[in-house]
Amino acid sequence: MQDYLLKFPSKAIAEQFGVAHGFTTEVDGVIQAVFSTHEYALHEIGEHNGADYWILFRDLVGIPIPEDADPFIYWASTWTVTDEDGNETPVPRPDGYENIPTVFWS
Repeated sequence: MQDYLLKFPSKAIAEQFGVAHGFTTEVDGVIQAVFSTHEYALHEIGEHNGADYWILFRDLVGIPIPEDADPFIYWASTWTVTDEDGNETPVPRPDGYENIPTVFWS
């Protein structure tokens, strides 16, 4: 299981990305998120501090990351850094920053 915090410049761009990759559907001009399947769950955090549109995406089975997703991935639970001793440690979820929403799954 992997979590991703996605940051889009706008809701419209998030919706376009979702439609292109099957995470949303468009019916009669109305875009609806597909919030969960057997492969993933997503939560629309929405606009934060009057800018950016945030999505929390939980990959349950190891879905390949779309090539065009990189600019939108703000944080991933699989990210690690190497400390001065050469040990890999996880990058913690961003928390406590004014420009980052604090709505996360536990």
